[in-house]
Amino acid sequence: MKKTILMFTVLLLCSLANAKVLVISDIDDTLKVTNVRSKAGAASSFFDDTSRFAGMAEVFQALKKSHADIEFHYVSLAPKILMERRHKEFLQENYFPITALHTNPGIQQDPELKQKVIRSLLETEKPDLVVYFGDNGQFDTLVYRQMDTEFPQIPSVTYIREAYSQRSSDIHPVLDGQIGFVTSLEVTIDLIQKKILPVGVYTFIEQLVYKAIQADDGDEHFGKMVFPHWQDCHDLKWRWNTVAPTARFLFIKDAIQKRCQ
Repeated sequence: MKKTILMFTVLLLCSLANAKVLVISDIDDTLKVTNVRSKAGAASSFFDDTSRFAGMAEVFQALKKSHADIEFHYVSLAPKILMERRHKEFLQENYFPITALHTNPGIQQDPELKQKVIRSLLETEKPDLVVYFGDNGQFDTLVYRQMDTEFPQIPSVTYIREAYSQRSSDIHPVLDGQIGFVTSLEVTIDLIQKKILPVGVYTFIEQLVYKAIQADDGDEHFGKMVFPHWQDCHDLKWRWNTVAPTARFLFIKDAIQKRCQ
């Protein structure tokens, strides 16, 4: 942890605005509401390009605007023949900035696909900073930790959506140093605190999440949403507080804590 903080300090002194940044993200249950641990949920999401977590595309757009040299790579274990077009349509229709989409070239799942793709990207691009996004339903926490171990010289920050909890015995919990989150607001706050996003982004994302929660009837199945009906965020550890919290911030925090208690 101390080494990571030192790397961020050095990087900030070199100006993050001029740094080469790689955003590497999973799709299902990270950006797209899928429920991959449910066969029925995963099947119903195949033709669904509208169900996404509120504010994530806007956070990615803000990252793109804030950095002159930034790439967005999406890595999915889904077979290319089945899901590449579907994933690309989802990303495009929901305005996620795209540099490249990496999917499984064969029908049989390659459990090492993400490591291979990310390893190649880090070796080729030699970024000054990597921002990882994933969820705790499959192996993202382990993959991103392995990449940090293999490339300790590259500063990184890892955000893991708390889509499931350890009440399901085979999920992969957030590891030490990784940041678990439920909404795009927590991600925004943390990115601002690390000076990866400018402060001005906060109000826009706060209002977006606030309105989305107000519109959520607690049983959302399609479209833009904050809390899918199947989400279990019981393991979330709240870590975001502001000096002068707004009424909207307090409303969002209360909604998250009630949903995740």
